[in-house]
Amino acid sequence: MTTHFAEVLARESASLSGVTDREKLAGWRRRVVKELMTPRSPYVLALRKTGDMPERADLLDRWRELIAEALDRLLQSGATENPRCSSAQTSRADIDAQKTAVLILAALYGGSTLSQVARDPRPLDAALDMALAPFAAAEDDSPARAGNE
Repeated sequence: MTTHFAEVLARESASLSGVTDREKLAGWRRRVVKELMTPRSPYVLALRKTGDMPERADLLDRWRELIAEALDRLLQSGATENPRCSSAQTSRADIDAQKTAVLILAALYGGSTLSQVARDPRPLDAALDMALAPFAAAEDDSPARAGNE
């Protein structure tokens, strides 16, 4: 496997295995956004459209599985239950971790592409906001996110 693919998977495996609550998911999100906004980071290199397609497909499949495992842990712990907005909150039974993981990867890929072209993290932030909405941490309700402004 190409070095940047392996590096991304190693970092994601370590980071996502530690996601046990909304705040840790928010920390993962901030770190990934920072990586994707750094022009020569392994994340940017791994998601670019050049290179070995089967290897990229393997990377995305393995990354999706790591994300889905983290989401499953959050769902089991009740992390989608938000007492501040219980009437509008999605129930755990309505969330499919595998589909949500695909949505998160699509947000990472498409949002990072738009953000890199615009040299502005807002498209990536917006895409991730939508993908991660059922798991949003209380601090993510504010318009400013540390490290992204």
